[in-house]
Amino acid sequence: MLGTLGFWMLFPAAVQGCRDSDEPGCESPRCEPARLAHPSPGSTLFTCSCGTDLCNANYSHLPPPGISRTPNSQGPQSPPGDSFLVVVSLLGLFLLLMLGSSILALRQRKAFRASGGQELESEPGRSWSQELPELQELCFSQILQEGGHTVVWAGHLQGEAVAIKAFPPWAAPQFQAERALYELSGLQHDNIVRFIAAGRGGPGPQPPGPLLVLQLYPKGSLRHYLAHHTCDWLHSIKLALSLTRGLAFLHEESWRDGQYKPGIAHRDLSSHNVLVRDDGSCAIGDLGLALALPGLTQPPTWLPTQPRGPATIMEAGTQRYMAPEILDKTLDLQDWGMALRRADIYSLSLLLWEMLSRCPDLWPDHRPPPFQLAYEAELGSSPTTCELWALAVAERRRPHIPPSWYRTTMEPGGLPELLEDCWDSDPEARLTAECVQHRLARLRHPPETPDSEEGSSSVLPSFCPQPCPANPGIANPLPWQGTPSDSS
Repeated sequence: MLGTLGFWMLFPAAVQGCRDSDEPGCESPRCEPARLAHPSPGSTLFTCSCGTDLCNANYSHLPPPGISRTPNSQGPQSPPGDSFLVVVSLLGLFLLLMLGSSILALRQRKAFRASGGQELESEPGRSWSQELPELQELCFSQILQEGGHTVVWAGHLQGEAVAIKAFPPWAAPQFQAERALYELSGLQHDNIVRFIAAGRGGPGPQPPGPLLVLQLYPKGSLRHYLAHHTCDWLHSIKLALSLTRGLAFLHEESWRDGQYKPGIAHRDLSSHNVLVRDDGSCAIGDLGLALALPGLTQPPTWLPTQPRGPATIMEAGTQRYMAPEILDKTLDLQDWGMALRRADIYSLSLLLWEMLSRCPDLWPDHRPPPFQLAYEAELGSSPTTCELWALAVAERRRPHIPPSWYRTTMEPGGLPELLEDCWDSDPEARLTAECVQHRLARLRHPPETPDSEEGSSSVLPSFCPQPCPANPGIANPLPWQGTPSDSS
């Protein structure tokens, strides 16, 4: 009969095998290790003997009961170097966490600056409130609208009725970004909201914050106006032309009288951000998301609201008016200046559709339906981004063009074709703002013969005319109660 034995140095087993059963110690049916002395310092040798088949294959590393551990007993303990490795690993992990937190904080700070443009540059020890004059003669009358982080008030400054865009103190960078654009020396235009002053203040006991003082347009937003008025053909074209003229001016890069004006993408065109003047023309407002664009000429070394990465360029405003390439994140970042201009043209096409939907001359019974926002008939008043993506990107659908718009006597097919050329799914196929302006001017003054060559949009010249003379400003404005902005 043969017995079995095993020798271990920690684990795995150092020696396993069979020995003569006459040797003492083989009576146990199990392998129960016993601690023996070992010549190497810091090491312990365990051995066991048992008398059943393959009993040395099943063993425990713990010493038998009753044998207490000594400080030098290393049985199931880790080697001495393991503790040092654990400490070093934990220290390295802590340093990595600290480094990651610092990088994350830096990126968040950059993203915050990029979302609102330049931060207020202050001297040490000075706050933003010390950078701005206090507008003591400014009077707040009533709230016109609230949305995002701003509140727009009607008020008076030195006897003039004004609109006051009030920012909370924590939104000073956003205020500075919009202010920087309004203060560009070449931005004055009749179809852009007129900037009056920037300062600090607030209504009543509220803590003062940064303010933009702008011209008040008592007819309110284009959305408010269209919801309460219909417009005949000439009035509709006047609204459309003035809006397009303002957008063409924004997109244009120019040097005039030694003053440089960069091209500007609005990025938040909606019927809520376009205001109606007393003369029936439009003025584009709310430059909070606008970006100065890279130009062909040599611009100054500093421009306001420069983007700091793809995420900033891809930002956009009201979801309902977002171009398909922004909804599906395929905007051309290689030529992002032109890409953002084309995205503005898509938004413009939806505004033109909203204007024309309220024109009695385009309906057989001269009774246009109640005002609806673009895609409201298809998706309701508060569409989600996913719903808009499915409709405008996946299905490539656009607002419905009634059959009567194709049969207009002004220029058969010209109006629907204009809209389709502006909201094309291919951004590169869309018209420029200057060419939209030219096409609208031709619709305002239709050719004598509908089927003449001049009436065909396929032979349009490549150039676009200079903007028409601007209309005179409004007089004696009165406060109006606007409709609140929605996120759609």
